[in-house]
Amino acid sequence: MATCTRREMLVGTGAVVGSALLARPVRAAETVDLTEWFAKTDSVDGVTDATGQASVVVRVGTEGNGGDFAFSPPVVRVSPGATVTWEWTGAGGSHNVVAEGGAFESPYHTDAGATFAYTASSPSVVPYACTPHSPMGMRGALVVGDVAVTLPGGGGGGEATAADGENEKTPTFDGWFDDTDNYDGVVDHRGASEVTVQVGAMGNGGAFAFEPAAIHVDPGTVVRWEWVGTAGAYDVVDETLSYASERHHGTGHDFALSFDGDGVSTYECTTYSDRGMRGAVVVGEGPVDTLTPMGTGVVAGAVGLATAGAAFGVRLHLRTMSAYEAESDGDESEADQQ
Repeated sequence: MATCTRREMLVGTGAVVGSALLARPVRAAETVDLTEWFAKTDSVDGVTDATGQASVVVRVGTEGNGGDFAFSPPVVRVSPGATVTWEWTGAGGSHNVVAEGGAFESPYHTDAGATFAYTASSPSVVPYACTPHSPMGMRGALVVGDVAVTLPGGGGGGEATAADGENEKTPTFDGWFDDTDNYDGVVDHRGASEVTVQVGAMGNGGAFAFEPAAIHVDPGTVVRWEWVGTAGAYDVVDETLSYASERHHGTGHDFALSFDGDGVSTYECTTYSDRGMRGAVVVGEGPVDTLTPMGTGVVAGAVGLATAGAAFGVRLHLRTMSAYEAESDGDESEADQQ
């Protein structure tokens, strides 16, 4: 089974600079301190690395800060020129997205599916918030390029280094990611109650990636896979642990699990695994042969997550409560037949 290092944290390096830098482009050698910006935000536990993707989605109105008052992911690193699209969940009332330095300002939306997009052209750090819920902690930040940042608790993102400043090896998962071009390490989401993985994100020569490809979570954390791609029919399958989602075309589908115990789940999209569409979830202490006997439980829901009873055994009868019906395997797009 796969092995991985215990810590895969991104921490900022370089000289700490003042908040005045937030309104202008910055050099990669500088570090922007976001600890004060996120002082009241309870959903910040690291930087989600989406570099290399032409399009990145941030959800507006996810669970956090005492209600549905969070952005997910709250801090995301993108490449210059990438388009970031905020998509409203419809939860938490009326939200907007406003950059602290005035770079962008969306209208207010309440309906699920509403979107707002912004493209950053140069390395910078752009803090933003929902105006009415900012005092409650509904804040986020775009990190564009290789700029290092410092987050509450001393974490952050710059070069891929360990928390103590010493370089660590990127875990190989026994070659599982050899053909996965969007895999660049494990994104640490320990401390989060829910983590979203995009299905059909850009990578591996098209919309054929899970993003992030590998995550580290605590036992009990909900991992939600959200369909964002339209290249064909996607599924989420771990044959070793015997869980599998339904196979869906189109966006808007959800599949969610809550992992218990310690271990590593390596999963794939069976349609595009040979293109590199593979992922991994490191749970708890991580590098053990298998998850514990009560290794996984099931939670799912298109509107809200609800635990489906006690933890199930390793061989599961899983279900998804997506609001959409699965397409038949015979009704595939052109990408499926290539």
